[in-house]
Amino acid sequence: MIKHAIYAVAAVLLLASCHRTNVTVTGKIKDAGKRKVYLEQLNVDRTVVLDSTESDKDGRFRFKAEVQEPTFFNVTMDGKESVTVIAQAGDAIEISGAFEGLGKNYWVDGSEHSLWVKLLNFQLNNTLAEMDSLKRSFNALPAGVAHEAQRRQLSASWEAAVRKQIDFSKEFILKHAVSPASYYALYQKFDRNNYILTPEENLHSYKVVASSLKAMYPESQYTRAILKHLEQISKEMQNERIRQLIANTESTLPEVKLPDSKGDTVALSSLKGKYVILDFALLAAKENGTYIPELKKIRKRFGKRLQIYQVCLDDNRMVWERLVKQYGIDWICVRDPEGMKSRTAQQWNVQSIPANYIISPDFEIVGKNLGGDRLMDRLTDLMK
Repeated sequence: MIKHAIYAVAAVLLLASCHRTNVTVTGKIKDAGKRKVYLEQLNVDRTVVLDSTESDKDGRFRFKAEVQEPTFFNVTMDGKESVTVIAQAGDAIEISGAFEGLGKNYWVDGSEHSLWVKLLNFQLNNTLAEMDSLKRSFNALPAGVAHEAQRRQLSASWEAAVRKQIDFSKEFILKHAVSPASYYALYQKFDRNNYILTPEENLHSYKVVASSLKAMYPESQYTRAILKHLEQISKEMQNERIRQLIANTESTLPEVKLPDSKGDTVALSSLKGKYVILDFALLAAKENGTYIPELKKIRKRFGKRLQIYQVCLDDNRMVWERLVKQYGIDWICVRDPEGMKSRTAQQWNVQSIPANYIISPDFEIVGKNLGGDRLMDRLTDLMK
């Protein structure tokens, strides 16, 4: 009798174990018909195709997988339309929607975490559509001062859309920190080069996600990844402080380290060993009609012997990016998002715009606030 009871308990435990690790993902996609459907596991280092099938004439499909921890999956049809879900052991996830535009217009049942991912994607898609519409309207405006007020209004609306998305992502993480969806929110992007939440400006969000996932899912690959990333961020910040200390020891010149229009961060100190014009400008200012051509003339005259590092204090990124292209600026041109309140400009004691400094290869100031012929003559004397 006892032996039978032991066998019975063992059987129950075995069934419970199977139940804990099994996940089903099913779907019924309108107008899909018979199409190839893939189940992809989104690992930290790569995406792995776990299974594939063909949907029936009504767009139905079914997958079965095993998970130990909450796991991100993509369900992709014909390599075109894709839905991201988070599967926990025991979940029976059901996806519905229409084939065209499925990734932006679907519904999911059986997984609360997957609904949070849907909300994140829905919000971001709306933001990107709004940003794209504003940018197209901005670029469609004729040149000239007659439309300057419209340009400013569109630019302000574009920046407001960006800020609203950033605030949404931060608030989402605080509200849903215990969900793996917070990890997904942390790494969403505006585009290929720009995260919504950057470590430099939103370190608190990274710490919240890392702390929450460590408490809830200590063995998850996503937890290990965010903890490793947070450690890397801390090391980079510490290394940067050390570099700043060394730079300040070797030179009295403050460091400048800001992103260019491609999103790449460029440090002024990386130009040490060359003559440099450190230029503080406002590209939207009217005087740039003559000022930028002067810099182009200087660049053409001295070529690779001289570097121009231009710090723009334009408030609006969209306006700045347009003007960089409009003026055909091909030197290092970065933007301080703090605009006219720039701490960098304050460190360099910039009193008015434009302002410039000539910096020697030894990183010493050898000229200040020179323009036109005076700037050209000074550079000619220095580089004889």
